[in-house]
Amino acid sequence: MARIWVRWSRDSWEGDLVLKTQQIIGILLVNNGGFRFLLGAVYGHNDRKRRESLWEDIARLSQIADSQHLPLLIIGDFNALLYRHEKVGGRPVQDSILYDFQRCLLISGLRGLERAGHIWTWHNKASKGRVACQLDRALGNSEWFRYYPNAVAEGLAAETSDHSPIRVGLLERATWKARPFRYNNSWYLSADYEEVVARGLLDSREGTAQFRMVHKLKQVKKGIRDWVKRRPRSSLVDKEAELREVQEALQADILCGELAAREKNLSAEVNSLRLQEEISAAQRAKCSWLKDGDRCTKFFYDVIRTRQHRNSIPRLLDGEGKLVGDPVEIQREAVRFYRDLYHQEDYPTTFPPLIPKRLVTQHGNRRLLAPIRMEEIEDIVMKADPNRAPGPDGFSSGFFRRHWGALKLPVLEAVQEFFVSGKLLKELNHTFLTLVPKKEGATSLADFRPIACCNYLYKIITHLMCRRMEGIMQGLVSRNQAAFIKGRSIAEHSLLAHEMVREFNKPGGMKACVKLDLRKAYDTVNRDFLCQLMLAMGFDERWVARVRECICSPTFSVLIQGTPYGFFSSSRGLRQGDPLSPYLFTLVMEYFTCLMDLAVHSRRMVPLFRLVHPVVSHLIYADDLLVLLRPSMGGMRALSDIMEEFGRFSGLKLNREKSRVYFSSSCPQKEERALVLGVEKGELPVKYLGVPLTVNYARDQDCQSLVEFTKKRVEGWQAAGLSFGGRIELLRSVIAGIAMFWLQSIQIPVATITKVESMCADFLWRGGIHAISWTQLCRPREEGGVGLRSLRAMKEAARVKMAWQFVSGGSLWADWMASRYLRRSNFWTIRIDGNFSVTFKAILKCRPVLQTAICRSMRDGSSTDLWLDPWLGNRSLLEYLGPLHDREASRGLKCSLIIRDGAWRPELYTFTAQLGEEIRTISIDTSQTRDTWNWAGHASSGGLGRFSFKSCYDLVRTRHDRIEDVDFIWGKGIARKLQLCSYRLMLGRLMTRDRLIRFGVPIPDSRCLLCSDEDESMAHLFLECPLAWHIWSEQCRRYLGGAGSVRDIRGILSWIRDRRGMDAGWARQARLRLSATVWHVWRERNRRLFEDLITPPIGIMHNIDFDVSVLTP
Repeated sequence: MARIWVRWSRDSWEGDLVLKTQQIIGILLVNNGGFRFLLGAVYGHNDRKRRESLWEDIARLSQIADSQHLPLLIIGDFNALLYRHEKVGGRPVQDSILYDFQRCLLISGLRGLERAGHIWTWHNKASKGRVACQLDRALGNSEWFRYYPNAVAEGLAAETSDHSPIRVGLLERATWKARPFRYNNSWYLSADYEEVVARGLLDSREGTAQFRMVHKLKQVKKGIRDWVKRRPRSSLVDKEAELREVQEALQADILCGELAAREKNLSAEVNSLRLQEEISAAQRAKCSWLKDGDRCTKFFYDVIRTRQHRNSIPRLLDGEGKLVGDPVEIQREAVRFYRDLYHQEDYPTTFPPLIPKRLVTQHGNRRLLAPIRMEEIEDIVMKADPNRAPGPDGFSSGFFRRHWGALKLPVLEAVQEFFVSGKLLKELNHTFLTLVPKKEGATSLADFRPIACCNYLYKIITHLMCRRMEGIMQGLVSRNQAAFIKGRSIAEHSLLAHEMVREFNKPGGMKACVKLDLRKAYDTVNRDFLCQLMLAMGFDERWVARVRECICSPTFSVLIQGTPYGFFSSSRGLRQGDPLSPYLFTLVMEYFTCLMDLAVHSRRMVPLFRLVHPVVSHLIYADDLLVLLRPSMGGMRALSDIMEEFGRFSGLKLNREKSRVYFSSSCPQKEERALVLGVEKGELPVKYLGVPLTVNYARDQDCQSLVEFTKKRVEGWQAAGLSFGGRIELLRSVIAGIAMFWLQSIQIPVATITKVESMCADFLWRGGIHAISWTQLCRPREEGGVGLRSLRAMKEAARVKMAWQFVSGGSLWADWMASRYLRRSNFWTIRIDGNFSVTFKAILKCRPVLQTAICRSMRDGSSTDLWLDPWLGNRSLLEYLGPLHDREASRGLKCSLIIRDGAWRPELYTFTAQLGEEIRTISIDTSQTRDTWNWAGHASSGGLGRFSFKSCYDLVRTRHDRIEDVDFIWGKGIARKLQLCSYRLMLGRLMTRDRLIRFGVPIPDSRCLLCSDEDESMAHLFLECPLAWHIWSEQCRRYLGGAGSVRDIRGILSWIRDRRGMDAGWARQARLRLSATVWHVWRERNRRLFEDLITPPIGIMHNIDFDVSVLTP
């Protein structure tokens, strides 16, 4: 009996069988209108081993679709899970079971359709011991989502079956109004663009400086709109086709000068159009991490489609809870919701006496009110990301950067006018609200985050205000807050939370941790309270008036599908997206700290560690609140009263549904205590600041969110659009970045690191043969790698960084840890105790490495232990003299004993003459306020410097021999694809036929594809093959002179290196020509293998010459 049935209406569709196996049927469907797509119907085996052939079949069907640029939809019962959270009940899912399906999607470039309806598509029908899974799903490729970006896989009622049917709804895109003007960063490449902008900027009107500036932008916008309508549009596809025709004609008549000149002109046009397309796509995709890869335009468009699909709102719940899909009803509901959200509630008009812990000094206020300088504005504009979304006027920072010469004086006048008058032009502070869903498939507006798109001129003003405030915030805001304050770290905040929660595992005493969630935090801030609080903190009235103008004068429109709707003002809230908002929100949260400190001081509340100083009763990171206390009934009531008072005055109300309280196992009456606070009781571990907050050390299963994050970044069709160089950049910038945050926040198990590195390696090689090992790739370029970082070495570097932060001191975490564990002991000599936390043990184990990388900068010696601190180079005095000089009576002595009036006292250190000489070489810096540790890094770094994770990683990583001539491969001015091809050749890792055979790949013919005489190997393909050697010898004869006698690549590199000193320009050209030759020989080999196309030697040399001419500056 057949396992899979596929039916379609012959009146509308014609179907051809493409693939048929026991687990999948692939059919090419064509409708009456000519639309074609591939359908894959799946019924996977229950047995994991037998399912392996299904993954191969899916990859094969995906290859068929990609080769013909067809949309592909695969739907059915896969009998497999992708993630752990896709199963509830029963035994936990093992990662090894998930791996096969995940790897299949990675290779195939598929991703799941958005789910709706019944998401648990299978269950065991049991009343007890119920198990449910998401086994049935629909997958699509990039072409599918290009045609149907809003497609949804809806799970229907199972009725009598244990499986729910899946119905794919295509949800055609609704018709919306035209989108507003958006400046395109690629316009500057057009010939007459500059003239259009210059005409608009010359226009002048009478009025205030802000009015004149806004009017200039309006004139430029009008001119650009007219110019875009009338300019001739060149199609990149047409130009590329024309270029191919010319190049084919040139192959038949390679010496034709007329064709060569036409090719050169067409190539310049095609390159210009490609660059315009790439710049435009990069601007819309907003992938700031992709800075130095190949052109990844396809990837950019995939990102754009993903973002458009994720941010689209095809359906929405209205105020009555009814699901609506009509565009008019959606925009009406969105405008109503946000008009009500930003409307002031009945907040108190009088406030209690506000007594902040710290005040702004007179010097701080003078800095705030200092005159604005052109250099400040210019620095802000030049450092801005040109791809950030613009405000309602449509002009991004890219426009201001491009035309800064003409704009800087009008901008300076407009900005200075605001700082003098304190008034903003209403039009300047209009804001678009773009709605970003917090979860997949959001239909309630409460599940969207409103991000404010402000005009860039307004953002220049608020960036200036932030820079002025930056200098005073550290002294103004308590150390309980870590967000947005320079010098404070989210990782240290996370480490401190872990240290405190660790005590929950110990017997005795009641302990509680309360994770508080604020409802719509930014959007509900009481502005009057904020301004009163700032005055109480000592801010000058003029500065507070400027802040009030910025936050109280905006008007709003809501963007739906990129189109603005509505126009309304507001009376409460801060805008997420306004540069000023984070600092202002931090000041509001400082009031919570004041209330908590008063409760602790009056003993209404007892903190978890009252004998460890500094006393920490709570931690705040933006709107993430964590309270740690002894949960007596009185303490819980006190916390409830604090939240009530804080919410009443600040406007920030507690979201009791999302807040949780976690108790230690020894705490009695947990439910009653939770009821006093009014929140539910939870169970640890829980996610805090993005990482798991655990009682014990983090286990592999606790770190699955890191594994799943990595999977989502590297799997599916979006990342499949990246070139090899682009995939390296993704791993370097995004994956390594989030992994580094995790490594600095908790101690990640080796098993988790192994999984993440394995996924990264699979992604880089697209699930195929790993031509170069991950370990090799994670070396610096000069040592034979590509500059990726090993997560294992990063873990060790993160530990050393923690140790450095600990000995440097000054942070809340470092001071608390020192008080908790060191007490009167010395960090450098304390022994590791079994009661120490995992983090502190890791820090202590790093002492030998840290000691080699730091040195003591002496001021007066009062805080430097004479015997135990390593102030003598990298050694302590005890290490220098040996254990015979260890005297209890000498313990506690400071170096100040042998320093007087900023100089050493030689009469007091008469141990040895050599020691005296070494001490005299240590300089004393009387300009410092105290003795400090300085970071020196690795011995090869050449002296003192500021600490950086890069230098710390360099300190702990495994070193390898430097590879000679590697700088020729990675030199500037060489395209990434050329660099990587030469790199793989230098390592001997190109997948020629002899290497494929060694890897067990069945090859029907092992002969060289260029000559068919000898077996294909790298040595043969690039040097011994008659065709390849003819190309090399011609290149050497015409361009490289005496290199023609050299018979290997490294020999040619050495010959170029020897001549580099005589003619640097020639050497640069030679290096480029060498890389281009390697690339085109390899490209010709692949064209013959995969496309059955043959280019004659003279044509290959012409292509090399062309690439060199294009890449030569």
